[in-house]
Amino acid sequence: MEVNKLEWETVWKTNYNLYLSIDYLKGLELAMHKEMQFYYSISYNENKEPFLISVFQVVKFTSNNNPTLISANILVCGNVFCSGENGFLAIEGLDQSLVIKELRKITQLIKEQNEENKFSIVLLKDFYPHSIYKESDFTSVKYSSFLADVNMVLPIHKDWKTFEDYLFSMKTKYRTRIHSIFSKSNLLNLKKLTKEEIIEHKYTISKLLLNVAQKANYSYGVINVKAFVNFKQLLNENFILTALFLEEKLVGFSTAFINGNVMDANYVGLDYNHNLELNIYQRLLCNYVELAIENKIEMLQFGRTSELIKSALGAKPINMKLYAKHNNSFSNFLLKPMFHFITPSEYELRKPFKANFKY
Repeated sequence: MEVNKLEWETVWKTNYNLYLSIDYLKGLELAMHKEMQFYYSISYNENKEPFLISVFQVVKFTSNNNPTLISANILVCGNVFCSGENGFLAIEGLDQSLVIKELRKITQLIKEQNEENKFSIVLLKDFYPHSIYKESDFTSVKYSSFLADVNMVLPIHKDWKTFEDYLFSMKTKYRTRIHSIFSKSNLLNLKKLTKEEIIEHKYTISKLLLNVAQKANYSYGVINVKAFVNFKQLLNENFILTALFLEEKLVGFSTAFINGNVMDANYVGLDYNHNLELNIYQRLLCNYVELAIENKIEMLQFGRTSELIKSALGAKPINMKLYAKHNNSFSNFLLKPMFHFITPSEYELRKPFKANFKY
């Protein structure tokens, strides 16, 4: 990663975001530089002061929703491995539309430099409903908007000092379900892995990760386990890899990032031969809640998919938008069928908390 660290952090420190930190980006690029191209940009005002930092990757987007297969190289401003507004950061007080116009200039520069792995689409991801950046900021520079799958989010109540406090807030039916999850998974041992232990189990972790990735309808690529090793070394306690062991056998794992007062539930790997009988996946989801309470987090972002299961734990859906533009303006009509695969799926929601519980 070749950027001026002092100038990058001048902007970054104005609004902390773990995913735009030098350590996180370095750990990711070291692990993934063979699978994707990385670009970093610092923009300066007329006084040569930095006002915007941004991160881009050229990735191969693949959707595999048989019988249709779509594949294309995409330039992504954002993080393809986690949800949220993690692609750029500007100092406060700037006109939002000017920031988006600056990003357009940067994408054009990257396009001119990128001759080996040309990309056909530029994608800016993922924006919250409360984002300071409005749809008009993007459409004014010819981006089309798309809804992505919702991000399931659990606010951590200030009264939850322990996991038992959390359970006490629930209706009996849902509390009983969680007790059942723990009962079915009682043969499993949870352990937070050190860097050395991640290296020791890297082949199994990679296999479990691939098990889950192969079931996805679309992909920007699969993260290399080397990234987990790097994150543990560079981010320390802000990166947590929890492993589930059946005796000596690793049968599941999850990763989480602590990003200020937010915890992001990230990757999950499963041994599907044991998943149903031992409730591995749901035990990992419960562990995310345990970790969030333990670390005094204000918001747990469960991420996409499995909306019904996550809502049974109290998570609420947050709509996410992304913005895309084809390099050839005449081909923008091709965007709709491509991004059809990442539009929100239908889901049901549960309401697990007692009627008098407010969160």
